[in-house]
Amino acid sequence: MKKTILMFPDRINTNAHAEAKTQHVFTKKFRSLLEFWSYITKSKKWYLEYQADTIEHIEKYIETLAPLIAKETNELRRNMEFSKSDNFIIAQWDNLLFRYKDKSELVLQESKKLKTFCANCKNERRGFSQRYPKSICHECSSKVTDKNGRSIEFFNSEALGSGCQGCYSGTNQKEKYELNVCYIDGKEFVAEEARFGGIVINLKEEL
Repeated sequence: MKKTILMFPDRINTNAHAEAKTQHVFTKKFRSLLEFWSYITKSKKWYLEYQADTIEHIEKYIETLAPLIAKETNELRRNMEFSKSDNFIIAQWDNLLFRYKDKSELVLQESKKLKTFCANCKNERRGFSQRYPKSICHECSSKVTDKNGRSIEFFNSEALGSGCQGCYSGTNQKEKYELNVCYIDGKEFVAEEARFGGIVINLKEEL
């Protein structure tokens, strides 16, 4: 259930729309923004209930909330217990930092702390990949195999970095691997063309 949060200096109003024609309105007071943040993040999928675009006047509180947002969304990406569609909602929280980073040095520094982690080894990846939070690192890409444990690699099959084709390692790209599903120690991943060229290998989502 999506809730709209109206923030004021002395109170935070939360409007919950349970049905199209029924509106439940309640006011809850918080002693601090930290208490407020603890309240909205107490559930496992808090980001689905309290979405970034529902907070009005967020710019007044962004310096206090920025480190809290970075810490919380980093932990979500570390655990990877969200769906592809959930990721777009989580990204809206990160985008608050990017939106106001030019107006605040503190927010700028917190935006640089946003992290993504390898979906296989769990180590922090180089750079922040908001679009591919469940991809694997360069080191783990060399561990990709077919279902029987034979090493495979993927490359762009078309000009300008488009297409995705697999082949067996050590065959000079002559022996093709015709699937996009691959494995690392029995864990399933999916290879695909990256948006701006190259190949990205993501953890396969459970249906």
